Amino acid sequence: MIDLKKQTIEERIKNLYLDNTTILYVEDEEIIRNSVARFLKRRIKEIYLATNGREGIEMFKLNQPDIVVTDIRMPIMNGLDMAGEIKTINDETPVIITTAYNDEEYFLKAIDIGIDKYIKKPINNKELLHVLVKTAKMVSQQREIDAKNEFIRTILDNNPAFVMITDGENIAFLNKSFLNYLGFSSIEEFQQKCKSINRFVVLKEESFYKGKSFSEWLNIVLSGNNKEYIVYIAGKNELKSEAKAYLVHANEIPGHNRADKYLVSFTDISPIEIDRKKYQNMACKDPLTSIYNRKKFEDELNKEIERVARYKSQLSIIIFDIDHFKQINDRYGHQVGDYILQELTALVDIHIRNTDIFARYGGEEFVVLTPETSLEGARELAEKLREKIDKYLFNHVEHVTCSFGVSEFVLDESAYIFIKKADYALYIAKNKGRNRVKVIEKEHSLVFNIQQ
Repeated sequence: MIDLKKQTIEERIKNLYLDNTTILYVEDEEIIRNSVARFLKRRIKEIYLATNGREGIEMFKLNQPDIVVTDIRMPIMNGLDMAGEIKTINDETPVIITTAYNDEEYFLKAIDIGIDKYIKKPINNKELLHVLVKTAKMVSQQREIDAKNEFIRTILDNNPAFVMITDGENIAFLNKSFLNYLGFSSIEEFQQKCKSINRFVVLKEESFYKGKSFSEWLNIVLSGNNKEYIVYIAGKNELKSEAKAYLVHANEIPGHNRADKYLVSFTDISPIEIDRKKYQNMACKDPLTSIYNRKKFEDELNKEIERVARYKSQLSIIIFDIDHFKQINDRYGHQVGDYILQELTALVDIHIRNTDIFARYGGEEFVVLTPETSLEGARELAEKLREKIDKYLFNHVEHVTCSFGVSEFVLDESAYIFIKKADYALYIAKNKGRNRVKVIEKEHSLVFNIQQ
């Protein structure tokens, strides 16, 4: 045993690293092997001995030593061939070569293999110890790093949020919950099959990542100035319509040896998003008929007018209301009146396009905005709706009619004039006997614009 009292501080530090180190020593010359073994046994945790490369490989597989020290020239299998196989088993295991020869071919091969250190024969025990301490220190530090990384990985893998590490182009890490959601068993499998997560990202209305590559939208998040960004992701076994909403945050990893490494987290906010959409729908939908309310219609109208100005397309509007609706309420009661409003909107809704914007404008008055539609096209639609309503057998009152006013948007006129024209056409339809369609021709639009 070593007397600790007689040890210098430097020697104690050396022992601190060597005490927990195991070494495989491969040497075919028995005298050298035994001499080095005796010297090391008093200073390291465990030493494993082998007489040739083949025996050394078997010993390595069995014991998984921290460091390998080997001669180059040996029978059966030389040290470099053995080192090459060891590196394929575990390329992080340091290999130290001992040699009495200056053989250029061997040294070049050693560089290719990734040999860590060289010691000239005859072996100087002090030099050997110095090299082993430095190597053991490196192994110990790597163990600490690996332990910390494993601890961090365990935390990340057990985090219910999705976590990613990326350089902005390639994805180096996805935690287990993220991999499972995407349908992969390992990061290696993901890397083989995917360049990024874009194949799982689903476009929603006004998505900030629309038309952008993974690196492009990640840069937006990184430079977002604390703005909240939402990404919709559908797992491997989910339909796009089932995509969940995730709040995404990205930060540069501090102290990383590469400045372009980022930690990206995705937090599931689907329940919050569902509630948000629910309240958003409540804010823009008429509670009785479940179609758009007036506020939402006006928002959509402004968007469509901007689109017409940009693309010089056509836009028309239909305003209609129920004839003698007050009499219906007075005779049958307001509850029956509500039923009629609901039946009417359901009837109209199935006879207009998905692109048409249908809203309750107020009381018994409704409006249909028809993008990409001429005045004549809107008039034909209004006439079709009038006939459908006229022939429909409503519950409680059986027969209901509506009057319609139609106009087409003219460039540079206001939304107010656009609606006013259709409203005036509706006024004419009422005065002409109701249950009919009236239009304001484009050439008459000038009168309204002058009046404005």
